Amino acid sequence: MTTTSSPAGSRPAPAPRDPSSPSLLQRLRRPDVRYLPVAGTLATLVALLVVGQVRYSTARQDFVSMKLISNLLIDNSFLLVLAVGMTFVVLAGGIDLSVGAVVALVGLTVAQLSIAGWPTPVVLVVGVLVGTACGTVIGVLVQHFDVQPFIASLAVLFLARGAATVIGTRSLPIDDPGFSAIASWSLRFGEGRTSWRLNASIFIALGVLAVAYLVLHHTRFGRTVYGLGAADRGHAVGLMGLRAERTRVLVYVISGTCAGIAGLLFAFYTKSGYNLTGVGMELDAIAAVVIGGTLLTGGYGYVLGTGAGVLVYGLIQVLNAREGLDSWWTRVAIGGVLLAFVVLQRVISLKKGPGAAPART
Repeated sequence: MTTTSSPAGSRPAPAPRDPSSPSLLQRLRRPDVRYLPVAGTLATLVALLVVGQVRYSTARQDFVSMKLISNLLIDNSFLLVLAVGMTFVVLAGGIDLSVGAVVALVGLTVAQLSIAGWPTPVVLVVGVLVGTACGTVIGVLVQHFDVQPFIASLAVLFLARGAATVIGTRSLPIDDPGFSAIASWSLRFGEGRTSWRLNASIFIALGVLAVAYLVLHHTRFGRTVYGLGAADRGHAVGLMGLRAERTRVLVYVISGTCAGIAGLLFAFYTKSGYNLTGVGMELDAIAAVVIGGTLLTGGYGYVLGTGAGVLVYGLIQVLNAREGLDSWWTRVAIGGVLLAFVVLQRVISLKKGPGAAPART
């Protein structure tokens, strides 16, 4: 028996490529359907920016500018945080209808505690914990009492809205010096008409988005969240050694906590608390999540896409205001965009088929 050896210094022959794995050219021709919603979000965002740039730019100032981005983030920082929390729930195959009412409850709680003279740090922590408690109630009902997420979150919606009405039925201004200092703090850049600023709400909202990205895409917990939405009630996740039961509770705790933070940001924005704050805000958050590319059936989506969805939502409002249209036209436009993304999701679901694997994190 004879053996052959390669000449000294020669490189070993490369391993043969698996013929079943697609080549780069094939992947470019047939992109993964999971990326289509996010691609649609980015395309919509670019289209809105182009329309604004063409229609509303002047010789003195461009429409697309840091001032525009700054104003979008300032006006929608609370919605961004709400949508981030909602992304966790939707990815896990659930829904949370309580977040708008929680925003109102947190705002009134902060207002009443500030009037009572509580220290600002304590007031802020209590405000966030109110949201965390509401999310915990929903998570326990869903996991341990097998209540449908729609019903559980609807019950907490009525509970939070009712508690807010009990606290007060009129707008309560927040005049606490410490709270006002945080609400009015900002970093300014530039001069004159082109000046723009970053305030505390922007940093908080972007911080929440960054933490959510790291948790969802770089942790064991994030993989479990995706698995819950892609598999059958977490049974497959359990077989992989992941803790489905705890995760199902925690996604609602996260959503409630984000609602508590959003309540603080909205209180910073308005410097008041009101029991009718946030009516329909939960639908705005869900719309931003869907426009951002997350499938309502769960298991597919990206939290950074949710951030882009919030920008699309805010840009639609800006363009309608520039056109001088009634505010209800904003709802019509957002409804049209949302309908297009729901249809796109349905097409993607049909292409995936029932045996599709969960999205990679």
